[in-house]
Order: sequence, then structure tokens, then C-alpha cells
Amino acid sequence: MKLPLLFVDELRGFYKSKVMLFLWIGLPVIAILFRFVQSSTTGQDIPFTVISTLVVSSLAGTLASVMLAVSIINEKNKNVYELFLIRPLKRRDLMLAKFLSVYLCVVVASMISVFVGVTTDYLTTGILSATILDSTVRSLATSLSMLAVACSAGVLIGVASPSVMVGAILVIYGGNQISVIPLVPTLLNLPEATLFTVGLAAAVTAVLVGTAIGLFERKQF
Repeated sequence: MKLPLLFVDELRGFYKSKVMLFLWIGLPVIAILFRFVQSSTTGQDIPFTVISTLVVSSLAGTLASVMLAVSIINEKNKNVYELFLIRPLKRRDLMLAKFLSVYLCVVVASMISVFVGVTTDYLTTGILSATILDSTVRSLATSLSMLAVACSAGVLIGVASPSVMVGAILVIYGGNQISVIPLVPTLLNLPEATLFTVGLAAAVTAVLVGTAIGLFERKQF
């Protein structure tokens, strides 16, 4: 069984889960509520496209990371990998399939949320300026970068953690901190901060996933 087949198999399992249904449907709803509550309490309208990307990067990142970690830990505890590893497949493909499938699902959730955001801004203001669209693209790039780091942290924590409780705690108190790393270029006000954010996120994701694969290949099943 090669990586594409494993990826499709994992994708079928994850996209049907209640967590993913919440991400695809619940996130836009939460962002809409947050936007109108913020508008009524402060009197200022922050573009919904910006709010939607902030909600996705924080809430979706945590949920995706927890789901990855819990999935891997449960499969380890149930000795699922013993059945996989008697087949002629590479261990790294198992971890890559999980990471890619969850990340793709979260990307879809992000796109849905941003589409709802653009539509809401247009319907409420009647204007969709180039500045708002540019801000949306930058915010989405940052959001997807943070999600990639969060998912990779979930894979590493899932491989390294001995129990679901430990894994969940590490994700909430450690994974969330790691996922903020891509924001460093923006916080430092670097020129072309978005490009640095994407590059930094790619590097951190590669290191975390690579470390997870290395640990998984050394485990005895």
C-alpha cells in the first residue's frame, strides 16, 4: 500500500468525523457571531475575512492537532500498526498520510470560512476593496502556515505520547505555542513578512514531521 492509497484511506476516515463537520460548518457560524458581537460592543466593523482567518488559525489548529495526536495514540494502544507493518509499506507513509489528510481537511475548512467571509463583507458593506482582498490573502497565508505547524506538532506529539491524556495536554499547552512561530516575521515587522511566514512555517513543519517519522521508525511494535 503506497502513500496515495494510505492518504485516500485516512482522508475518508477524517472528513466523515464530527470534528471535521464542525470545522466546515461551525467555524463560519462562530466567525459570523463573533463579528456581529464585536461590531455591536465596540462600534467598529473589523472585516469578516480577517476575523474568519483568525478563528480558523486558532480554533481549527487546536482541534486538528488534538485529532491527529489522539488518532495516532489510539492506534498505537490498539496495536493497529502491527497489522500495517507486516505489509510491504514504509512507516513514514503512515505518518505522512495522516498529516496530509488532516491538513487538507483543515485547508478546505479555511477556504469555506474565507469564502463566507468575503460574501458577508460584500453583502453588509456592498464594497470589496483591493485592500480588503489583499489583507484576506495575507491573513489566509498566515492562517494556513500556522495550521501546518499545528498539524505537524500533533503528529509528533501523537508518536511520542504514551497516553491520550498526556497527548491532549501537550497539544493544548505545547502545540499551541509552537503554532505561533510563523507569526514571528509579522511581529518583527519584517519586509515581505508573509513570505517569511510561509517559509518559516514550511521549515518548522518539515522538522516536526521529520522528527515524528524518525521516532516512529525506531518504535518497536
